[in-house]
Amino acid sequence: MYNVYGLKWCIFCLRAINFMQEQGLEFHYYPMDGQEKVLNYLKESFGHKTVPVITKQSDNGEELIGGYDDFVEYIRKQKDQESNKSNS
Repeated sequence: MYNVYGLKWCIFCLRAINFMQEQGLEFHYYPMDGQEKVLNYLKESFGHKTVPVITKQSDNGEELIGGYDDFVEYIRKQKDQESNKSNS
């Protein structure tokens, strides 16, 4: 499960949501418009300066993946690893 903390007007937030939908991934979108203090706290906590802040939810809590570009790269690497395993 992925979490997307973003702003409604942010093009990269919208791209992240669209990408996740296209990939059939489970995610929750949290619009942070009007919640600047919470958003700033999240950015500080994860050490990420921009939106979206994309995390992966696991049994150990939330792990930062990064922004839109980081997330696309993360998913592509996962798919490459899965492809390499199936070819072995």
